[in-house]
Amino acid sequence: MILRPLIIAVSLLTTLGAMAQTTNSTDTPAPNSQQVRPLQKMHDMMMKRHAWHLETLKTNLKLLPEQESQWATFTASMKPQHREALHKTMADMEKLTTPERIDKMNVLKAQRDAEMQKRNEATRIFYTTLSDEQKKTFDQQTAKFMQRTRQAQHGSAT
Repeated sequence: MILRPLIIAVSLLTTLGAMAQTTNSTDTPAPNSQQVRPLQKMHDMMMKRHAWHLETLKTNLKLLPEQESQWATFTASMKPQHREALHKTMADMEKLTTPERIDKMNVLKAQRDAEMQKRNEATRIFYTTLSDEQKKTFDQQTAKFMQRTRQAQHGSAT
């Protein structure tokens, strides 16, 4: 639930990077490590922010010792997919025809949807283990995150 905008942003950035690489003319050299570094830096920053959000949420929830195992299951479900696999997939896409790429993108979307469903289910299960006060905190914290994400995506402060 919390991670969906992050995954979308990383996927979009990776796709745009792959598209930029495929649009290079033959006399233009491939991107060097200095050009790739900003994407890696952004990814690292996003992963740190994700970890910080989860840690802040955990602190604010004031979990009881018996809730720790459910928290571990919940946070494990929130981990993003491996970047290496995504880069390999994007590199493989360059070798496909347009219809094959469309089919592959549909397969990848189905995989992302399945991962999202698993995260949703893990969130629902974890949520049932919370007290009423913890649920209120969880709702407030995740709503704040979603509002900031929407504002960042739409460039508005509404």
